[in-house]
Amino acid sequence: MYGLWFQATLPARLPSRIDWQAAAALVGRDAQPGDVLALSPAWAERARQALPDRLPLHPDVPLAILNYPSYAGEDLPGVRRVWLVSVPRAPGATRSVARDLASRSSSVDGPQSLGALEVTRYELQDPERPLFVFAERLPAASARVGDSPCGPDGRGGLRCPESLTVARGIREVDFLPRTCIRASPSGDPSRPLTLVFPDVPLGSSLRGHTGTAGAAGLGNDAPVRLRVAVDGEELGVAEEPSRTPGWHRFQLDTSKYAGRRRPVSFEITALGTPRFDFCFEAASLP
Repeated sequence: MYGLWFQATLPARLPSRIDWQAAAALVGRDAQPGDVLALSPAWAERARQALPDRLPLHPDVPLAILNYPSYAGEDLPGVRRVWLVSVPRAPGATRSVARDLASRSSSVDGPQSLGALEVTRYELQDPERPLFVFAERLPAASARVGDSPCGPDGRGGLRCPESLTVARGIREVDFLPRTCIRASPSGDPSRPLTLVFPDVPLGSSLRGHTGTAGAAGLGNDAPVRLRVAVDGEELGVAEEPSRTPGWHRFQLDTSKYAGRRRPVSFEITALGTPRFDFCFEAASLP
């Protein structure tokens, strides 16, 4: 009997096309730079098709959609407000994401019911305003493999010798979508892939994460080293360990360069033959 009841009541608990259109209109009307969308439950991926992927009044600014199981300790550089689009009566729905976001917010607007959807806007209490987000500035970067230069691929990324690529995108890392710079290491330690950003404003620190993309990364037996340098001087090394899936955090002190603009380079070396894409993201913090 429960199975029959579940099937009979399910359509009323899931959002209709009109519900998604109403959510898209609300977000499209009020979203601003520094806003992102969050989903709950995690499988509500219909939002990626139904909701705006750009800010209507700022068409060059993408509107990121996040889908994390927890936001309690998640880094959110550059994010001022989070729009939570939830399906509260759907199977598997919980309030855990809403509680996480509320705990780090100075004000909460909503929830506003739109049929089977709820939309709540959270204004973060202490938003991090990075000086420079490297993934967003990839078109201004140059790259080389060993001494061989890479060239633009016509899509905002770089095409390198040996069929290697550097691009910005959303990749699955440890079963979660992450916006990152995706690079394919050469596997030859004598010919590292080096990515250079020429004019980076620096502050107190440079913080980021590394990970291996997709299911292939879970069987990774070729650890990757990411060497970070400022104006040719090594700042530190972040190593993506073999057979350890995750989104690994690193933070490097740049206080000696605070208030200045300097070239920042990332040297990527695979210690073995890689069978995966390496992903990393980083930001310069005040």
